[in-house]
Amino acid sequence: MKKLIVIAIILSSCFTLAYSLYYLLMILQSESGMMSAVKPLPYEHSDRIVIISQEQGSFMMNDIQKGARDAAETNLMLIDFWGVYRSNVEELIKQLDIAIASKVSGIIVEGLDHPEFDRMVKKATAKGIPVITINSDAPSSLRKTYIGSDHYQEGILIGEHIAAELKGQGIVGVIRNMTTPTMDDMRLKGLGEVFSKYDGIQMVFAADDHEITQPNMQTYDILNHYPKVSAFIGLPTESGNSIVQAAHARSQTKQYQIFLFDDSPQTRLLLRNGQIQAGLSQHYEEMGSLSVNLMRRWLDAAKLPLNSSYFTKISVVTSASEKESALENHTQ
Repeated sequence: MKKLIVIAIILSSCFTLAYSLYYLLMILQSESGMMSAVKPLPYEHSDRIVIISQEQGSFMMNDIQKGARDAAETNLMLIDFWGVYRSNVEELIKQLDIAIASKVSGIIVEGLDHPEFDRMVKKATAKGIPVITINSDAPSSLRKTYIGSDHYQEGILIGEHIAAELKGQGIVGVIRNMTTPTMDDMRLKGLGEVFSKYDGIQMVFAADDHEITQPNMQTYDILNHYPKVSAFIGLPTESGNSIVQAAHARSQTKQYQIFLFDDSPQTRLLLRNGQIQAGLSQHYEEMGSLSVNLMRRWLDAAKLPLNSSYFTKISVVTSASEKESALENHTQ
């Protein structure tokens, strides 16, 4: 009886061992087949760059990303898009630090006039990671170059258009952007230079009060203190609707001329409806593609050094031109 039990245990053990060996062989064969079927990822050993934005999800960044993505594909580069959804200095600095720790090949980022930003660019440079600023600059940092609009020339261009529309006469209420003062300073410098040539044009601002920061509140404040205001210029992106509503709420009979520094979808709709007179196109897609192409040049050490800045196109978009464009698109 004992012999039968021993024989049964031995046979059972042999069967278990044989099954285990068979199962292991099948796994090895399966893995071998999978390995042979795996193909190298596209651009697996290519340079990896990251674009970090202060306004992730905005129409501006969507256009920048489109141009950058197309250029990255052409240059066989891997590209990631990071950013914050509301301007947040601390979060942007943190993402810069993470990008440096990730050992990316290059960083393209919206510049900040902030000592911590300069410190992070210096840290990246020390680790051999080039930093390029886009859309907004940080000229005091060790960034390699800046790609974007010349904000001073933006002020000149829209200022000349406003002066012509006002025929050299009028009070212009300026709606400021509290999150990007450096960019606004350059735009206001250009505006002021143009308006200084006209004795009949005066620039006015809302009270410098922390409770009066939103475009609609600034508009109300200007209307309260300057009832003879005839036009508004909005520096914050997509401020047009707030200015229009505030001005219309104050007076449904008086028509104010309204001008903006952007050509967002909201702005283009207001232009088509004749509620504002002109906007400014920044050509963001061009910024995105050019920034990636210049990063490729730097990484390849080709045609160096880079220029200090590469200014992209700016152009005035008027209500008439936008209506004409919309009509052409409708008839096609």
